Amino acid sequence: MRMTQSPSPGVDIPVMALDRIVLMANQIGDFFAPYPPERRAEGIRNHLRTYWDPRMRAELIALIETGGAGLAPHVMEGAKLLLNETHSKPGYYGPPKA
Repeated sequence: MRMTQSPSPGVDIPVMALDRIVLMANQIGDFFAPYPPERRAEGIRNHLRTYWDPRMRAELIALIETGGAGLAPHVMEGAKLLLNETHSKPGYYGPPKA
């Protein structure tokens, strides 16, 4: 019987292919594209925070930090809002109050 080894500690294994993450992020961006800019960015951020695995969000942020190849500019804007958060509590936090 052959046993597979688990990865070494500290070695990150991608949750999913990066091109799939880009596709999904851009689809979210497409949904929020008609919204006004501030609400669009908040909507993208809220969706990523509420529905995406933290590892997926980390991979998206890492991609943005290296230039964001393949991502729509408004998707990068919304995802960058995740960097300013001091908590990681799941849930929908709604659009900013006007």
